[in-house]
Amino acid sequence: MEQKSNFSDLPEDMVMEILSRLPVKCLLQLKCVNKKWYVLIENPIFIQKHLHNTKNHTTSYFVHHYFLDTMKSGFTLFHHDEQNQLIPKSHLYQDVLNTSTHLWQVLSPLNGLFLLYNDREDVALWNPSTKEFKPLPISQPLNCPLYMLSSYKFGFGIEPSSGDYKVVWMRDYWDVDSEDWHSPTIISVYTLSTNSWRNFEEFNVSSRDLVKSSGNTYLNGFYYWRACKNDKIFAFDMNNDKIIEIQTPKSFVSKQGDLSLFNDFIAMYMSEPIILGRETSIDIWIMEKNGYWTKNVRIGPFLNIKRSLGYGNNGEIFVEVVTCQLDIFDPFLKKNRVLGQQKSGYSLQAFAYNESLVSLKNNSSCNLVGCNLELIITR
Repeated sequence: MEQKSNFSDLPEDMVMEILSRLPVKCLLQLKCVNKKWYVLIENPIFIQKHLHNTKNHTTSYFVHHYFLDTMKSGFTLFHHDEQNQLIPKSHLYQDVLNTSTHLWQVLSPLNGLFLLYNDREDVALWNPSTKEFKPLPISQPLNCPLYMLSSYKFGFGIEPSSGDYKVVWMRDYWDVDSEDWHSPTIISVYTLSTNSWRNFEEFNVSSRDLVKSSGNTYLNGFYYWRACKNDKIFAFDMNNDKIIEIQTPKSFVSKQGDLSLFNDFIAMYMSEPIILGRETSIDIWIMEKNGYWTKNVRIGPFLNIKRSLGYGNNGEIFVEVVTCQLDIFDPFLKKNRVLGQQKSGYSLQAFAYNESLVSLKNNSSCNLVGCNLELIITR
């Protein structure tokens, strides 16, 4: 008589491999089954393994909206069903987050985490998959009524030496008394493991010199911004908390540009100014190393594009057309895929998104430095 095997009798490494390929929703339910699965799924090694596996799965899409009827911001997540059809599900932020804030701005996701912020100087981290939402501590380096916060930029990345998540907040203040900009620029760096900010002064770069990118610009320990004139980019070193200036080709200055990732390179998406009714092509230039740029591919021509809203890591471009329809263009398949149409407002940004188990608990970040790689599950 054939004896049936029990799942609990499988080798530990096989159990880990099987579970690491399950969706986040299933894993959150399995944490309630027994203690050993809870310990396994909470382990940073397992979280990293699951993150690696989900990056090889079909990508979802996250679209950030502003709704005119409610004057509130929200989002739509597009998931693929079994027939590979995109299924949208829309939410208002205050309906899913532990906050009354109606308007958030969003920085593109990193390992399934979003950075949210607003003009009231609220800053938070959010994992939509696990529903964790973490407001960051208040940071007011110049708490003086004579100084008004008038310009700021954010960055979000990982410190390679520790695996810790960091938020960079570059701020410029207007001096009401002297009617001039306060100098120097203040840079605040938040570290997730300590749940604290560190402030320092920057004399060579101002947040007014930088432009927020539509896509993700964190790569290998650096967060990148482009300059307003496209003549250079700036890189924040997450290990040393230093800013590096990198030159771009002179031809970039006369073009319309945006900074994002392309096949694991920092890339500039360059085009002539978009004019309705005129064809537009986008040239993708990659930075092979600091200051060395190569034109990789030309995408298009497109017709009746209003604007681009974001980019995927493999060159996908999210574009809004004149009918307010949001499309994804794949440069390799040379095909458009319709995401949807925003009837009661307009889309602000669009991102490729992979779910993750990465935790926002101070002591549970996905830090593999110094971790014991031998995972023990008690039988």
